[in-house]
Amino acid sequence: MEEIIRNFINSLDRRPTTKETYRKALLEYSKWLGDTSPIGLTHNDIQRYKDYITSKGLSTSSISAYLTAVRRLYDYLEGLGKIAANPAKNVKGGSRPQRHSTIAITRQDVENLFESIDSSSPLGIRDCAILNLMVRCGLSEIEIVRANVGDIKTKGNQKVIYVQGKNKDKKDEYAIVPPTVMEELELYLDQRGESDESEPLFWGVGNRAIRGRISTRAIRARVSHYFEKLGLKGKGITPYSLRHTAAMLAIESGATVSEVMQMLRVKTVSTALVYFEEAEELKKSKNSKFRT
Repeated sequence: MEEIIRNFINSLDRRPTTKETYRKALLEYSKWLGDTSPIGLTHNDIQRYKDYITSKGLSTSSISAYLTAVRRLYDYLEGLGKIAANPAKNVKGGSRPQRHSTIAITRQDVENLFESIDSSSPLGIRDCAILNLMVRCGLSEIEIVRANVGDIKTKGNQKVIYVQGKNKDKKDEYAIVPPTVMEELELYLDQRGESDESEPLFWGVGNRAIRGRISTRAIRARVSHYFEKLGLKGKGITPYSLRHTAAMLAIESGATVSEVMQMLRVKTVSTALVYFEEAEELKKSKNSKFRT
């Protein structure tokens, strides 16, 4: 079993940290197998393994992570012709949804999105900064609404923005702000004029919103405006698609599981792995909504 795991890990076109995530998960499977070969196991055997890890009191997210690793191992063995079918394919990892209902937009759509913004107007400059934070940094609507000017800081040799997400009572997490996004933020802040660090990072627009914090409703309205302008519509295409797209673009560029977890501020490996599974499926799909 050790040799099989080692060969599987070496076959992965992933960064070392991602490989280590799978390796650790498979060690538990190897422990459960004992001297039994993984070749020849059935769906019922994998179901028994699920019952075993469930009995250990693991969370549904951890159970899903363990089973994902096993499923990927058998995909590998099936590809080598060692087994006829993946016995773990239909063993579900818990009650957590296995796929997101939101659809990522394409890379070309992202380019068209920014090209459609009137960058000569104050509103367009603000919108460009907001959309950059969503599609390139993975910020959610509420994180943008709650952001203040002073939340942009320097950490090491890079710029970051501290955020307060849904159901959070403090800003103890951050997202990395790439130089290109930082340029858009600086352009917006420069044209807006001098601002105190305690002021909202983004102001609303309108008679009632002078120097007032932008609302989630306003952000959704602006994103929907650009989506409609580009003809982006359909089931699963929502303002949240930009955050989802951020994950897909990061994975396409070689991001590790831990990097995606940090980018999206997700707490479990299994949650992050859902994005990787979707990215892999979309890569294989000729009719994917997300083109690379």
